[in-house]
Amino acid sequence: MAGALLVLWAALIAQAPDSAARARSGAAIRRMDDSLTVLEGTAAKFQADLVNASPDLVITRATRLREHCIGTRREAGRLDSLPTVQVRLGREIAALRSELARCDREFATGPWYQGADSVKAWAPYRLARLSEAVRRYRLAAREFMREASIN
Repeated sequence: MAGALLVLWAALIAQAPDSAARARSGAAIRRMDDSLTVLEGTAAKFQADLVNASPDLVITRATRLREHCIGTRREAGRLDSLPTVQVRLGREIAALRSELARCDREFATGPWYQGADSVKAWAPYRLARLSEAVRRYRLAAREFMREASIN
């Protein structure tokens, strides 16, 4: 009888993540959300008056955007350590990290102005792709938080 109770207790514990794990997961997802909000703001600033932006302004904005992509990618890496990440969220984290790495590469203007024109021309397409990855991640994160009862 005691053995059956022990097995039942172990099964219940294994099925539900403890409150500390939920709290850590919630905090990590909120930090990621904050980082994404800053990244989206930087992307919006990048596109502001892009048509008339000088090469110097494009380089400055691209550098700032790359820094935020790198920081957000680092924050996304911290989500890998969450013990209860579901498959869909894990897939969207990986896709987002891939887009953030692409952001770092594709917004590199180089030491001179030759890269500024290319970055300026391709920015709307590249930022739309990044925005879509952010949107998919946020949907998966919301679903994960709802299913894990994380506030």
